[in-house]
Amino acid sequence: MPMGMSLNRYLLASVLLLWCLPVLASSVAEEQLQYRVSYRGIFSAGAKVSIADVVLRTREPSGKSPYLESELTVTSAPYAYVESFYPIRYRFSSWYWSDRSGVLASEYFEYGRADDIEHKLTYLDKQDKPFVTRNLRPGGQSDLALLRSGSYQPASAPGERRAFDRLGLLQRVRGLDLRPAQEIEASVSNGSKMLRYRVKVEAAVPLRVAGRDWSALKLRFDGIEQDKHGNEKYAHRPVYIWLSADQRHIPLLAESKHALGRFRVELTSVQIPTQVALIGD
Repeated sequence: MPMGMSLNRYLLASVLLLWCLPVLASSVAEEQLQYRVSYRGIFSAGAKVSIADVVLRTREPSGKSPYLESELTVTSAPYAYVESFYPIRYRFSSWYWSDRSGVLASEYFEYGRADDIEHKLTYLDKQDKPFVTRNLRPGGQSDLALLRSGSYQPASAPGERRAFDRLGLLQRVRGLDLRPAQEIEASVSNGSKMLRYRVKVEAAVPLRVAGRDWSALKLRFDGIEQDKHGNEKYAHRPVYIWLSADQRHIPLLAESKHALGRFRVELTSVQIPTQVALIGD
């Protein structure tokens, strides 16, 4: 398996859960978080190498929209070695109710190579189906434009459909009053099937990232699916995410292990223009 293709595939698995959004408030300020992705394993002869940069942003599509939008972009452009094998370009977007009760829609866009482009929009607000996924290539951009402008008309109301994508799940977790040993479960779509996710707050720990010391909470995320016999099994290896222990619960670090190596997504910069207050559950 070429190095670039394997990095591309497993990088996606490691960062899918790192869709981190700002804490919600009645007046939402934009927030931008920057990360660096590194890999250590058989393809790097055991050395830690940087392979991609991640930027996470959030915004309110318009002053009148009842939902928020988040966007995560992943690129290997600064890393020539990865670019020479398989350029990494992802965009994940999610639109969710401002009370975190559910996700309306989510976008997956992979465009690293002209011969390998995938663009999908998944709806999670439909009453009669768990989710509906549409291929946006080559057309089908109208709903995407509506979502981005804040003009999309949801098919359900807040609290009626408690379905999430993995971005929405993490955002909901960030809004909770977290404590060690706490467990959260949710129904989550990955765009092709519904999974049951279990999140456990494993411990309160000190952590140093982005040039400073943090009080952090270590969380374990497990996706659980059913096999063809109806038996439950893990959909992927555990993903561990460390959140700041303050009210913002900023994602500081994420790690995912695979047989081919370990992926690490580490905070490098936080930009918060204004103070944002937490909405309690």
